[in-house]
Amino acid sequence: MTTVHRDSSPDEIRAWLIERVAYYLELPADNIDPDTELAQYGLDSVYSMSIIAEIEDQLQVKIDEMAAWKYPTINALVDYAENLISEPVHSAP
Repeated sequence: MTTVHRDSSPDEIRAWLIERVAYYLELPADNIDPDTELAQYGLDSVYSMSIIAEIEDQLQVKIDEMAAWKYPTINALVDYAENLISEPVHSAP
């Protein structure tokens, strides 16, 4: 399994997400279109939340619990994650 991190490029994150979605759906990665809504593949809420948790773990970001619904495609999730990564890190007071 491929891994990604905060310094990964958007293309690397996209490829990793495609791999993870393909794993959960038991489909070849080539069958996953990053512009197709994940719900159209039949990805249920449990798997969607698992993917969100994996994104958080891999990229060390806190993701909105509604992200899977607000950003329903792989490309939308990548854009969202990239925006989170680019935000300055605030230290606790």
